[in-house]
Amino acid sequence: MNKYIIENLFEFWAFVGKSIGTLVNKNNYKAVIVRESDWPNRIFDVNTKEMNFDEIIRLSQNNILPDKITLEKSNILADDSRAQLFLEQGNMALEMNKYSLQIAEVNNIKQVQSTEDARVFAEIASKSFGYKVDHTIIQKLCVVEWPIKLFIHWESNQCLGCGIIFFDSNHNAGLHMIGTIPEGRGQGIGTQMVMRLLEEIKTKSCNFCVLNASKMGEPIYKKLGFQSYGSLETYRILKSEQI
Repeated sequence: MNKYIIENLFEFWAFVGKSIGTLVNKNNYKAVIVRESDWPNRIFDVNTKEMNFDEIIRLSQNNILPDKITLEKSNILADDSRAQLFLEQGNMALEMNKYSLQIAEVNNIKQVQSTEDARVFAEIASKSFGYKVDHTIIQKLCVVEWPIKLFIHWESNQCLGCGIIFFDSNHNAGLHMIGTIPEGRGQGIGTQMVMRLLEEIKTKSCNFCVLNASKMGEPIYKKLGFQSYGSLETYRILKSEQI
């Protein structure tokens, strides 16, 4: 199961990279290079058995590749002084044929479809996660009918949350960028978003719903029936002068 969770994330990033024309697809790794956005600017899908990490680190330090790399936990970068742990996420999955819908309708969650919606999504995502998400990337994604759907949460004429579904080639659906801005937290908005997206996924005959959760988010997903598997680690590759 852990393999399918990771594959959904990497296929999602590759799809984004292809959509905006910045995917680097090498034999032993992939990367999405975005100069004006922190997301999804990173190296991923690395063949850790064949890849020479010295080469990746050199290309990153020379600004040819992004400065972040995502790998399955227990990897050689954990002891490499040229890389610093940036983020750890838990891989989680929910078997969809065992999931019963727990909500009939959520009227304040709408699909992103317009240029203005894309701008709002990028603003909310940036505030939620603390890094820059370029609205032009979101705009290119929201006009695609498949395999991605983007949503925003509105309440009292204010957008408070966001979320993405990505349907992969393994017939699994991934939840991505589930976020709530600081002033909207503690109101159950993240849970509402997840349940609305699960409602959407339930209609598509997917095998599993998968995601990568922060430590803060894991309890929310466990209450909805998600089970934990392995973990992913994202490292920041340090410049020579930072080592």
